[in-house]
Amino acid sequence: MVGVLLAAGAGRRLGRGPKALLSVDGTPQVVRMARALLRGGCDAVVVIVGASDEEVRRVLDGALAGTSEGRCVRTVVNPDWESGMGSSFRLGIEAADRLLAPSGPSAGSIAVALVDQPDVGEDVVRRLLAAATGTSTTTSTTAATAAAAEATTAQAIGPRVIAAGYPDAQGRLVRSHPLVFPRAWALEAAALATGDAAGRIWLRSHPDVVDVVDVGHLATGRDVDTPQDLDGLSRGTEADVRA
Repeated sequence: MVGVLLAAGAGRRLGRGPKALLSVDGTPQVVRMARALLRGGCDAVVVIVGASDEEVRRVLDGALAGTSEGRCVRTVVNPDWESGMGSSFRLGIEAADRLLAPSGPSAGSIAVALVDQPDVGEDVVRRLLAAATGTSTTTSTTAATAAAAEATTAQAIGPRVIAAGYPDAQGRLVRSHPLVFPRAWALEAAALATGDAAGRIWLRSHPDVVDVVDVGHLATGRDVDTPQDLDGLSRGTEADVRA
């Protein structure tokens, strides 16, 4: 399992620099999310950087250098990051595919996460990977039962894309990130990515193979695009969120 962390944006609407450098409880978000992917079950993580790439890489290397986690993280610079998230998604999937190549032509899965969801952590990643691989890593009886049911369903009907789901104000489950793709489907999605549409084009054309897993008890999944989003997240959680 290889994780891809999309962290190339400039955060212009936020107005406080790249969201990869947003500090949550004193830790830059790019570091938090790389760790979350690894601690949640990924064997390696590819971080796609773009805006302020040298600073983002310096921060990431400074936090992880000399650690076992640092040896599992590599960065890829997207020179075309201003064209939108689609180009970063494509680069990340291609890099993950190369890492998985020794496993065979189609073996393995790829988890895709965004750098601007500050309350998404390793427990969310672990929950999604458990659903994708048919294992249970939770002590909650209800959650364990749900994971087992999802695994049984997946085994019965074949490969699935697993998407994080967060309830909206009306309690309806909304598909979001992280996403876990079977490797072959990730490559198909990458081929269609354009502009700010990353995996969305492929997902919308294949709704029958997407399972949305409720992780609303673990995170809100809210992203941070504006100063108002940042203020709202700070008020809604116990985390110290700063730009």
